[in-house]
Amino acid sequence: MYLQFNKSKGKNGKIYQTVLLCKKYRDKESGKPKTEVVMNLSKLGLDNKTITVMKTSINKLKGVLVDSEDIKIKKTIDFGFVHLLLTVMDRLRITETLDKTYGSKANIIKLLIIGKIVTRGGKLRIFNWIKRNNYLAEQFNIDTKNLKLDDLYFELGELSRMQSKIEKKWNIYHKKRHKDIYLYDITSSYFEGNQNALSAFGYNRDGKKGKKQITIGLITDSKGFPLKIEVFKGNELDYKTVNGQLNDLKEQFDAEHVILVGDRGMRIRLNLEELSEDERQNIYYISALSSSEIRALIKDKVIQLELFSKDLVEIEDAGTRYVLCNNPVLEREKNQTREALKSRFEQEIRSVKKSWDKRRNQNSDNIEKIKQGHKNKKSVTVFTNKKLDNYKYRATKALQKYKMSKFYTISISNDEFKIDYELEKYQDQKSLDGKYVIESTVSKEEMTTKQLREKYKELQNVEHAFRDIKTDKLNIRPIFHVNEAQTRGHVFACMFSYAIVKELETLIYPWLKMYNKENNCKLSYHDITDELNNIKVSELEIGHKIKTIMVPELNEIQNEITKLFNIKIEDIMKV
Repeated sequence: MYLQFNKSKGKNGKIYQTVLLCKKYRDKESGKPKTEVVMNLSKLGLDNKTITVMKTSINKLKGVLVDSEDIKIKKTIDFGFVHLLLTVMDRLRITETLDKTYGSKANIIKLLIIGKIVTRGGKLRIFNWIKRNNYLAEQFNIDTKNLKLDDLYFELGELSRMQSKIEKKWNIYHKKRHKDIYLYDITSSYFEGNQNALSAFGYNRDGKKGKKQITIGLITDSKGFPLKIEVFKGNELDYKTVNGQLNDLKEQFDAEHVILVGDRGMRIRLNLEELSEDERQNIYYISALSSSEIRALIKDKVIQLELFSKDLVEIEDAGTRYVLCNNPVLEREKNQTREALKSRFEQEIRSVKKSWDKRRNQNSDNIEKIKQGHKNKKSVTVFTNKKLDNYKYRATKALQKYKMSKFYTISISNDEFKIDYELEKYQDQKSLDGKYVIESTVSKEEMTTKQLREKYKELQNVEHAFRDIKTDKLNIRPIFHVNEAQTRGHVFACMFSYAIVKELETLIYPWLKMYNKENNCKLSYHDITDELNNIKVSELEIGHKIKTIMVPELNEIQNEITKLFNIKIEDIMKV
């Protein structure tokens, strides 16, 4: 027997439902299956709850027959995204690296690494997230009842002291990634407060006036995957960090052959000249020249300006390779930007001169009036020092604001407002727009001209890493730490958080580009992480002491992402 539900529409448009108790039988004469209505349950006036119980009993559904009121959701966990992060952390061998070098206390660091990605907040926010999501702490054997905020800060300090050992193990696991080629770049991150021993005023990359900062040096592979990170004082100059990094690569990473890729501010060639011949053995570099260095080469006739008109030209001099590159798009953009700045500067200077002319004419008029016998003692006939200083200040400010000091000289006195424009200097500056020179000591056998340029361009991967670390993916800034060791530990833990984010981006972005194109939508990285957060794990209590774990049916995007990372729904059920 079974329950059959029939719906019919009345004359008034109302929908009526009939519940019939039926059974199947086979007609003896025709042999065809037929249905017999045993009873019309609708006439009994049964409520939905009773009908559901009857349906469960008749159909003999798997499980235990319970009242719907006895089914309770004990807790629901936003677990999809966290589960993905844990999976990637294991696959990248972060878990293994920390366990083998840091020991049993590594579990708090793992929670900090995951918590930084999920919350994108500071230690207090991560701590509160751990306390709210104690299921994760239980997996790491951490007692959340006795866990204190100070425990997180303490472990960051300990992490800093173990950094060298951990990075060495990390490099062993990921040595195949870089093949002796290391990208290196520098950034800074600002502080709230000024008590940290590492904080200092320096070159401000964050646009935060009046804020002290730290300097961060990051070494990655050619794809931007992080291998080593170090914190310096906030006023440390970029190029002064290079030799220390080279020394660490050779000693800490046991790198026998090093190719360091850095930007022009690193002055790698000058740094290597400070080392002994033995120290710089098997160290090679790929970098770029500053504008002044390019002009010096042109002046010494090592290179010629007209060679930049071709696609790629390589010139070798005294064992150093120079690759001359020209970017027409960049040339046009720089030229347009400079012309726009020049136009705005001239407009502002005309305004200053107009004010000076007006005051100067008033002075001349007053002089004429006095000559004609005018007795007004308050008549102004000359500029006061204060007034002249004001005009000079406005002119100087405009020169600095629009970066025109190289091309204009302005002198202001009581008698003249003189503007000198040096056209030759302007044309000389313009001649190098879009042109850059890559400098390298890597042999031609190891890398072609084109490969040198491509390797130098890969520095943008480090810049991308800094954007992720400093902005909406991780939000490393502002930094509130006072303790130096904890500051270093904070940055080091964020490096591992970025390694996970980098792995997510590597798979998600190509898929996202294809999905958006095929479905005519504009989903972002954060839309995907939100979708993953919507994969809830629910613990149900059914009847008397019967518990079960349930995961909702995944939607299209959730299904695609779990397949992308080769995650099975059964794995999530094992929470």
